[in-house]
Amino acid sequence: MSRKNKILLTLSQVGLGAVVGLVGGGLCLFIFEKFLWGVVIADRVQHGFWVGLLLLISFSVTYGAAVAGVAESVRFAGRKFGVYISRKGTYQGAFLGAPAIVALMSLLNIQWAELIPQNLLISLLLPIFRALAFLISLPLRVLLLLKFPPELLYILAAPIGAILGYRLSRSTNKETESLAGDD
Repeated sequence: MSRKNKILLTLSQVGLGAVVGLVGGGLCLFIFEKFLWGVVIADRVQHGFWVGLLLLISFSVTYGAAVAGVAESVRFAGRKFGVYISRKGTYQGAFLGAPAIVALMSLLNIQWAELIPQNLLISLLLPIFRALAFLISLPLRVLLLLKFPPELLYILAAPIGAILGYRLSRSTNKETESLAGDD
């Protein structure tokens, strides 16, 4: 595949994945929020356990629909370009994309000055952790400094994670195949 087609494939996968994931997750959120919580449950369920359980189910189905929409649209775009994309790596990447951006965003909010180490080892490692957190979150800091909307980062995280997931799983499969062929 030519370099131009690879770039087009990646851009179409990110765009289609973001739109389908946003629409699918938004539709499920609307259904659960307006229909299930607003009409069916309303004020009928008051106990904390049942509210928590129904909330967990609502969140799981909504996030699952968004992840499935992203992963399948990434695979669909790949098929249109004649590329076979494995389902396992794509779903794993899409599933971990959104939590990864949440983790990166949380690195921006650590109050390092308020952390008081209790022992010598932590006081020695704290500057190293601070430097690592800064380096890891540097691309995100630059995007936010350029006024890139954080909401868009959350929307794009799942399709980018799906693409990374299938590409990294494909390279791992090639490595294991070459190792198996060496025997």
